[in-house]
Amino acid sequence: MLVAMGALAESAPAAEPPKLLPDQSFIDTRYMGRHAGQDLPPTIPLTDLPVAEPLMPAKTAWPTEFFAQRRAVAAAGNVALTGGFQGNGVVSTEAGLANTELGDASLWAGARHDHVKPYEDGAGQRVNYGYDRINTQLAAAWRPAPKSRLSGFVMRDAFSHHRIPNYGIDATRLDRYLASTVFEHAPTDSALNRVEAGLVFDALSYDADNTSLRDRGSLGLKYNGLWTTARGLVRGEFATGSFRNTVTADFGLLKYNIDIDALYPAQGQAVHRMPDVQTLQGGLTFATATKLSPQDSLSAALRLDAIHSDPNERSQLPPVSGSGASSFQVTPQQLWNRYYGGNVDSNPTNLNVSGRILVAHDTEDRTGRLHADLRRAVRSPDAGERFYANSGPTALTQVGNPQLNPEAHHRFELGARQDGGGFKGNFAPGNPTGSWRVAVSGYGDRVVDFITADRARGQTGIARSDGAIIYRNVDAYLAGTALEAWWQVSEGWGARAKLSWTRGENLTDSRPLYQIPPLDGEMVIEHRRELAPDTVGSAGARLSFAASQNRIDAYSSTGSAEDTAGGTAGWALLDLFAGVALGERAALTAGIANVLDKHYHLHVNPLPQSPTTKLQWAPGRSAFVQATVSF
Repeated sequence: MLVAMGALAESAPAAEPPKLLPDQSFIDTRYMGRHAGQDLPPTIPLTDLPVAEPLMPAKTAWPTEFFAQRRAVAAAGNVALTGGFQGNGVVSTEAGLANTELGDASLWAGARHDHVKPYEDGAGQRVNYGYDRINTQLAAAWRPAPKSRLSGFVMRDAFSHHRIPNYGIDATRLDRYLASTVFEHAPTDSALNRVEAGLVFDALSYDADNTSLRDRGSLGLKYNGLWTTARGLVRGEFATGSFRNTVTADFGLLKYNIDIDALYPAQGQAVHRMPDVQTLQGGLTFATATKLSPQDSLSAALRLDAIHSDPNERSQLPPVSGSGASSFQVTPQQLWNRYYGGNVDSNPTNLNVSGRILVAHDTEDRTGRLHADLRRAVRSPDAGERFYANSGPTALTQVGNPQLNPEAHHRFELGARQDGGGFKGNFAPGNPTGSWRVAVSGYGDRVVDFITADRARGQTGIARSDGAIIYRNVDAYLAGTALEAWWQVSEGWGARAKLSWTRGENLTDSRPLYQIPPLDGEMVIEHRRELAPDTVGSAGARLSFAASQNRIDAYSSTGSAEDTAGGTAGWALLDLFAGVALGERAALTAGIANVLDKHYHLHVNPLPQSPTTKLQWAPGRSAFVQATVSF
C-alpha cells in the first residue's frame, strides 16, 4: 500500500527553518525582470543545496519527479549529504546541509561545490562550457518570545573559470555576497496583528575577459564589475471588520559600476559600461483581502513607487591610449547625446502606480476553483537599459537610454482547476486510484512603453543609423496559456502532462517580440513500489518537446537581432530516471537525459543579450547518478 510506503524510518525532525528574506507584497514591482535574459546565475536556496541541479543553461531541467525521493530525505533529518556525477561533461557535485535546535534558537549551515567541464552536444561537438562553484550559506533564527522571531542569513556564492561559449566574454571570477535579517512579531492588545521588518544587502564583484579562458582575438577586453544593493522593508498587518489589511513601506539604494579595459590594440580604461550608477527607490503598498462568501474571496493592492537614478561618472573621459583608442574616447554623457540627441537628461526620476485585483471562486464541494487576476505592474528600466555606455567599434557599441519611460504591464488572467476522484496529489498518502487534477490558465498583457533593445536606424528619437545596440520604448502585447494535468493511474503509477504557449508582438514596429518561447511541454509517467520494508523504488520516463519558432526578431537591418540564433527547429527528447529510498535515511537517483542523443538547443537564451551572443547547443546523451543521505 502507498500509505505503508509513507511509513518511513524514524529520524530526528529538522529544526525550524529561518526566514531568509522578507515576505513579498501581493503586488511588488521591485523584482520585475526584463522580458528576456538574466544578468546573474540563479542563486540556490538554502534548503535546496543538497538537491538542486548544476547550472547547465542550454538544457531542459529534469522533471520535479526526478528529485522527489532525495528531496524528502534531505528535508527529514538534521544533516543531509549529497554527492552526484554526470557522465557527459564530467560534472561533479558535493553538498551538505545541517541544522540544529539550541533552546529558543535554530541554526542552519550548508555548503555546495559544483565542478563542470566541457560537454558534447548531440552532434558530438565539444562545447567549451564549464565553471567551478562553491556556495556556502549560514542562517539562524531566535524566538525571544513565543510570538516573535529574529532571523539572520549570510551567503557567499563564488564562481571561478566560468567559460561561457555563447557569449563574447568569460567570467574568471564572480563572487556574490548576500546578507539579510528579518524580525517578525505578533503583538498582543494592539491594533496590529503582525509586524515585520527586514534588511537585505546584496553585493556582486566580478572580473571577466576574452583572453584568459579562450583563444586571443583581434580585440582584447577586460571587465571589472561591482554591484551593491541595500534594501529595507517595514510591514504591518491589521484587520478592519472582515478585511485583512497590510501596509508595507520599502526602500532601496542600488549602485552599479562596470569598467572595461582595452587590453589591445588600445591600452587603459576604455569605457564605463555602467558609469557608477546610483538608484534610490522607495515604495508604499496597501493590500487587503476578504471573504465575500464561503466560496468567494477577494484580494487587492495598490502600490506607489518613487525612483531616482544618477550616473556619477557620466562626464568622465576614459584614459585610453594606443592604436584604436579614438573609438573609445567619449564620455557616457557624450555617447547618450550622440544617439538620443541634444543634451540628454541623465538623472531621471519616475513615479509609478501599480495595482492588482484577484477574485477566486471555489465550488461547493471544494474540488474546483476559478480565478480572475487583473493587474497593472510598472517596471522602471534597469541600470543597463538606461545607462550602458559601451563605446568602441560600432559592432560592440551598446548605449543605454536615460530617457526611457517605465514599462507598464496591463495583464488579465483567467484560470480554472478541477479535481476528480478525491485527488490529494500523485502518490500522496491516501490518494485514491483513478483520481486526477486538471489546471488551465490564460493571460493577455498589453504593455505600454515596452523597453526593447534595438539597432540604431534613425527611428523616432534615435539620432544615428549605424546599427549599434540602443534602447527604446514601443507598445507591445504578450499572451499565453498553460495546461497541466495529473492522474493517479493506479496505486503504483502516476502521470503528469504540461503544455504552454506564448506569443509576443512589437506593435509599434509590426514585428514579433524577440526571445519568445515556442509551444512546449512535457509528459511524465512514474512507477513506485515497495521493494522491502521501508524501501521504496521508483522508475519513470519523460518526453519533453518544443515546436519550431519562426516568429523571430533576428535581423539587424530591419529589427533588433536579439534572436541571435534565428529561427529554431522543433525537438523532442526522451529522459529516463529511477531511484530508491531507504526510509528517510538514504536515497539514490540515476538517470539518462536525452536518451536518443538529439542535437537541439533552447530558443530562449538565459544569458544577457549582447552583440556577441551566439547559439549554444545543449548536451547530448548524459548519464546521471546522485545520492543523498540524512541523519
